[in-house]
Amino acid sequence: MPENEMSRRAFIGETFGLCVAAPAILKGLAKEEALQEASSPIRRRLANPYLENGKPIVVVVRGTEFPAMLAKAMELLGGFSRFGSGKSVIVKPNFVFDKRTRYPTTTDEESVLTTVQYLQAEGFSDITVADRRARKVDGRAGGKFEWSGLNEKAQAGGFKTDSLLDDGVAEAVEVKNERWTHMSSVGVIKKIYEADLIINMPTVKRHTQTGLTCALKNMMGLLDVPTTMNMHLWGDANSATRESMPEEEILRRLSLTIAEAAMAVNPELTVVDARTVLCENHLSVTTGEPREANRLIVSGDPLAADIWAAALLKEVHQPYQLGFTKDTFEYAARLGIGVADPSGIVLKEVEV
Repeated sequence: MPENEMSRRAFIGETFGLCVAAPAILKGLAKEEALQEASSPIRRRLANPYLENGKPIVVVVRGTEFPAMLAKAMELLGGFSRFGSGKSVIVKPNFVFDKRTRYPTTTDEESVLTTVQYLQAEGFSDITVADRRARKVDGRAGGKFEWSGLNEKAQAGGFKTDSLLDDGVAEAVEVKNERWTHMSSVGVIKKIYEADLIINMPTVKRHTQTGLTCALKNMMGLLDVPTTMNMHLWGDANSATRESMPEEEILRRLSLTIAEAAMAVNPELTVVDARTVLCENHLSVTTGEPREANRLIVSGDPLAADIWAAALLKEVHQPYQLGFTKDTFEYAARLGIGVADPSGIVLKEVEV
């Protein structure tokens, strides 16, 4: 299929100069195993099986029905089972709110359920839908999952839900990396750190502070509370630092810590339900200017998925600027989280 407006020419001409000036540093995922050996103890992810000629594949499916779109994407990629059988799976939606704002402010719960069912059809049995902040109620995941109905569906459907916090506290693994410039450590919730396979299911939203909420930023929901407080410079422990920094630098720091957090979690697969996107405000469908984009973006490379998500926002909403994500994407590429140079990405576009 011919490349469209969000293809390589658009990226090279518009995204950011780093892609053209220094492409060699942007191809970190191709050296994934070497990165992990040097960067322990970041969570050790399974190798990306979705490569072509050593380059990560990004599948973009046009359509309106999520089940058909996901089926086509996984057909092109060769299925979830390419990660191997018998793995424990964490499915991480963006269930950021405990209210019924629903998709696309939060991940569509029916899309989550479809993904779980497709995983089960390929032989995965130990599946948990997990996100952070809500507390447990009567031994079950509360808060976010209550409005979604996934608690009841989990019992009947052979999977689990977990809001990851118990009385506001979750056991975490302290992850460090000498290349991080803004956080000395990242607390990854232990259950997440020990998971065999993480499937990241964000929505696409313009974030009022960082420019984009999608694959990389969705990993914040798998961190402990002190880490997310530190990222935003919230709380008494961070007040002196916050007061000493101009607002612009605070926001830039937040954008950079997103890359550090995503590197600590190191998810295997990103499935972006971008049938509808929020173009102005990530907090509300009412004020977020939702627009139909009718896309599904799937990749084993979270940075490459974010690159295409940002381009999609630009395609459907011209005031959006790809430069909004420049700091995050450049830093993520330098850390080796994924590939930002479009010449190092294989794009497969289809329609269902």
